[in-house]
Amino acid sequence: MNEKFPLPPESTTRPNANAQMVLDFLADHPEFFQEHSALFSQLRIPHAQPEGTVSLIERQVEVLRRQNQRLERRLNDFLEAGRHNDQLFDRLHKVALHFLTRKNATTDPALMSHLREMLAVDAVAGTLWISPPRPIAGFRIAPEKPAKLLPEDWDTEHPYCGRLGEAMGVSLFGDKHPDLRSIALIALGPSHHEIGFLALGLADPDHFRPGLATTYLHRLGELLSTAFGLSTP
Repeated sequence: MNEKFPLPPESTTRPNANAQMVLDFLADHPEFFQEHSALFSQLRIPHAQPEGTVSLIERQVEVLRRQNQRLERRLNDFLEAGRHNDQLFDRLHKVALHFLTRKNATTDPALMSHLREMLAVDAVAGTLWISPPRPIAGFRIAPEKPAKLLPEDWDTEHPYCGRLGEAMGVSLFGDKHPDLRSIALIALGPSHHEIGFLALGLADPDHFRPGLATTYLHRLGELLSTAFGLSTP
């Protein structure tokens, strides 16, 4: 039921006189709307604007509504970025635990399958051009750095992200993954002296896209270099 609000006694005088009585009442009782704030939800105040025009208040409300929508979109973007970062941190955590809790993790024949699952990618391949101090299952040992195979613009101090061409895909992952479309290359070895790399492949052509932030991949490279015993010269 709607709340009943006290009003001045009914009058048989003209409407203007009734309006004046209301005005006089409100003037004498300035606390009225504070004590009866629910009345605001029942009031209907038409705008005295010509058809096709917008009042200043309506315009301000519209501007504030749009600003609020933009802020909501930004907040959603931040939340999505936070969830994505949590996923990346969780993957690094899984990799670290994997090597800490398994004595023979590097020689496990299923090493590449484990990495593919933990990193949530479609394919993993590793190449070294210097023999490691201990065997690493699934890695290819090349006689020298395969410079012709790697992108010319790859600065090995930072992970490389980009589209995967068919020739590079076959050379790195073999012919079992013809659907791979994007790749990340992560240098392995001591800082500023790489002796190999890990390649991650995905069918999504936009996942490892140029310009992607690579802090996560860089940390992954440091973690794996240490786990494989490659972090010291």
